[in-house]
Amino acid sequence: MTRLLFAILIVGVLLTVAVLPASAIDPVETALGYLAAQQQADGGFTNGFSAGSDLGTTCDVILAIAAAGQDPSDWRSAGGYSPLDYLASQVASGAADTVGLQAKVALALRATGLDPADFAGRDLVAELEAAYDGTTGSYGSNVVDQALAMLALFHAGRPVPDPAAQYLLANQTTDGAWALFGGTAAATGDTNTTALAIQALLVTGHRDEIGAAFAYLQRVQNDDGGFPYQSPSAYGTDTDANSTAYVYQALLAAGEPMVNWTPAGVDPLGALGNLYDPDSGAFFWQGALPFPNVLATAQAIPALRGYSFVELPRVSLASPPAAAPAPVLLPASGGLSSLPLLALVGAAMLGAGLVLSRRSW
Repeated sequence: MTRLLFAILIVGVLLTVAVLPASAIDPVETALGYLAAQQQADGGFTNGFSAGSDLGTTCDVILAIAAAGQDPSDWRSAGGYSPLDYLASQVASGAADTVGLQAKVALALRATGLDPADFAGRDLVAELEAAYDGTTGSYGSNVVDQALAMLALFHAGRPVPDPAAQYLLANQTTDGAWALFGGTAAATGDTNTTALAIQALLVTGHRDEIGAAFAYLQRVQNDDGGFPYQSPSAYGTDTDANSTAYVYQALLAAGEPMVNWTPAGVDPLGALGNLYDPDSGAFFWQGALPFPNVLATAQAIPALRGYSFVELPRVSLASPPAAAPAPVLLPASGGLSSLPLLALVGAAMLGAGLVLSRRSW
């Protein structure tokens, strides 16, 4: 009997040890490990499409690091630079030369407790405000950049003029969405632009005017609980991690009950979790393209931790970024924010039937 009990005890211990690693896996922690391996020598992060660091992507990674409660200044590259050092170098060199990039940098800085009005010799808040056209309510760029500028000013403690919100409302499509380049034509909107526009309207007191946007999002939600970039779309309507994370953040910011967003037993957060790859620790962009993806991973983390663009994570820094870091400056991304630009590129690739060995948004 003693031997039997001992054998049962040993089997129980072995089963417990076998089960613990799987049950103890935190996708956010492993995703951070994957992102850390993608850091470039200058402290920044690649978008996966081109060599070297990308400014917009690095902002996304900083938001992810902060959402996980970590200090981005502790993330040191082989060259000894942090993501914030890279931001300082890019801002000082004038690489943040569009409304969208200025807004993304400002949001990343606010998540780390830094002041975008006084960073690397620039006042990004004043630059955003200077871009505003009081006649049209526009910040002079696409709708994503408009929403990001409004959110950045909100988090900087600056007033957002109501005409800026009216500009968004005037550019809402007739079927309730928002399109990247504006306009009101039906079937031109996308989930990403819509999710950001919703959050910009929330911070400007227009909660009662976004019901049509939620109706649009429910129409395009997939049965797996996730969201595509567009639907209908000639390039496919599979759930992708970036779109699902952005929409989930908008729903979270608006206080939407997830029971209303569970078409077949899985809500958007569950759909996002289904794109997690335990082998790499990263997230896939889409299930049909099972390759670790930098942007999908970076943009999934804040959603998984319950943060949105309305409620940013906030962490304290152990050390401030260097004012003029030494790495050679690489070209920053263009005027469009990372997500819509990469989504459009990805759609074109899919439409052409290209198979990528490594898919990054």
